[in-house]
Amino acid sequence: MAACSKTLLQGGTLLVHEVDERVVPRQLDLLIDGNTIVQIEENIDVNEESVKIINCDGKIVSPGFVSTHHHLWQTQLKGQHGNHTLLEYMPSGNFLGSLYSTEDAFWGELSGAMEAIDAGTTSVVDHSSLNIGDEYPLTLINALVTSGLRAVYCQCVPRTVLEGSVIARDDYSPTSALRTWKELAKVAPFADGRVQLGFAVDNLYLPTSQLQELYTELRSKNAKIITSHGVAGKAFSDPPSAVQLLNNAGLLGPDIVFSHANFPKDGDAGLLAKHGASVSSTPNTELQMGCTPVAFMPEFQPVVSLGVDCHSWGNGFMPGQMRMLLQHARTKHAERLESEGKWSRHVGPLVEQVFNLGTIGGARSMGMAGQIGQIKLGAKADLVIFDTKSPSMWAAAQEDPVSAIVLHSSERDVETVIVDGAVRKEGGKLLPVSIAVAPTPAASFTLSRRQVGWIDVMTEVLESRKRIKAKAQGIDFKLAEEAVIDAFHMDRNTLMEAI
Repeated sequence: MAACSKTLLQGGTLLVHEVDERVVPRQLDLLIDGNTIVQIEENIDVNEESVKIINCDGKIVSPGFVSTHHHLWQTQLKGQHGNHTLLEYMPSGNFLGSLYSTEDAFWGELSGAMEAIDAGTTSVVDHSSLNIGDEYPLTLINALVTSGLRAVYCQCVPRTVLEGSVIARDDYSPTSALRTWKELAKVAPFADGRVQLGFAVDNLYLPTSQLQELYTELRSKNAKIITSHGVAGKAFSDPPSAVQLLNNAGLLGPDIVFSHANFPKDGDAGLLAKHGASVSSTPNTELQMGCTPVAFMPEFQPVVSLGVDCHSWGNGFMPGQMRMLLQHARTKHAERLESEGKWSRHVGPLVEQVFNLGTIGGARSMGMAGQIGQIKLGAKADLVIFDTKSPSMWAAAQEDPVSAIVLHSSERDVETVIVDGAVRKEGGKLLPVSIAVAPTPAASFTLSRRQVGWIDVMTEVLESRKRIKAKAQGIDFKLAEEAVIDAFHMDRNTLMEAI
């Protein structure tokens, strides 16, 4: 029998955003036609033979989560950054992509995307810092299309691996940086618009004329998002912020997403708001690196969303990121009051505020406000159904569904995930995926199977991990760290060697 084009979510508690962005639980049915929410009301009557019905009685239906900064390819590196700083991570994480074959890249990206879906993340800005050959970008796009995830694939500039080192040099000359990207732009977007094309620029210290040429080219070819890491602080001798650098070049705009943006300068938030640009705060990695997330600094509130960053570094569950950020912000709030000799009756930031950063805030950063990140008529059908019967969720879900998700849930409570109208996880398990056919010749490896389940993907990732670990044997990572300090112009005078 042909797959139903319509899906009815019956009897669930829908988390609906009001006009003022308050989240109001409503006991309603929800009808999906194709990839769109077309009806939200009580007791929707349908022909059961032509509609897939999902019983949501006693369950919470949430907007799909939006991660606006993620390095999906890094799956094979999971577990090795538990005690790393940014300096230690760069050669053993980011630059270790220099050892990835296209096959490694495909399985790392696919498993990272499936892991996101498993955790209820339906949309991602993929800052893809893995581009060491012409075939890599389309290989990674193919993995995204295969996964079913909604994404903006932000290709980085080409990387040249330095002889005998994992350290790579990024080529930012507009001609070479965009040669492959412009070919992709001719056939983008992909998967009927589910996967869009963006770009990642991580050297904002280029000559102004070169930056302007690069961004003009990107915008002329309709790059969905142009994203950049914003890194500052003592380690970098307190340089100008990324926001200042792009503003001085006249390049800020609503297509700009900065990740982290820690150690902001006075006026940064105002510049972002003025030009419609935004920041992706990534609590897990930022707190481990000793950086205060900007997300709950009052002036940044209108321009912030949340991201996972490296799922190789920590948990990719967006409510986990919300939880960490919320409690850190509450602690900072209490510390500020204590320093003034005061205390408060109230806790500080609210649960609903951090939930919104991972839903409608993410939609705004992604340039898809009103289309994703909320449950409304005409929006994309990107939804997460939480089972509420686990010991951690039961009772909390009846009292306050938003608090239940942010403070009590885990991945095991994510029962069903729908992306672009397609069920990608059901009954608590990821469904098999069909390997996409690349729109143009891509990978230098071939796949004999046309459909793979999670166990197949997991097996491939573990084999890939072995290959990468073998290639990494003999690399002097301490020496590589010294090269990173020099390449990034980090301040040795303020560096502490001991904990």
